[in-house]
Amino acid sequence: MDLRYNKYLGLNHNYTENNCITLIDSIYKNELSSNVFDGLWEYLDLPEGKPKDGRKWMKRFSVDSLETWASTVATKVNLTDLQEYDVIIFKSGRLVPTHFGLYLWANKFIHLPEGGFSHIDVLTQEWRDQIASIWRWNGINT
Repeated sequence: MDLRYNKYLGLNHNYTENNCITLIDSIYKNELSSNVFDGLWEYLDLPEGKPKDGRKWMKRFSVDSLETWASTVATKVNLTDLQEYDVIIFKSGRLVPTHFGLYLWANKFIHLPEGGFSHIDVLTQEWRDQIASIWRWNGINT
């Protein structure tokens, strides 16, 4: 196990400070020195980088609009091509992006589920069935 991610484990979910996007944003800033997610916050009209309106901020985008933003900074990749730091966007049955995870290694990803704590999980078939898209930041050296 890569100990770099230990400091990101056990964070308590809340919409305004710790959520699935802020977790990935923090990892990108600390591990990759990347502010790429600042553009997402601006796109969502949250220039301060933290949602202040509970869950309502999630209604500001759809899979299509999120993928439009992502395509400006990242390349869409296939599930079979996953690499460390790839961002996985999960959807509900209504094609609404509801959750984000960050691929780590060996079929594992880190995420912060609603009402829970950040942890490393296995990318099971149940999770795979909920994938809307996977993105690799263009600044990643492969």
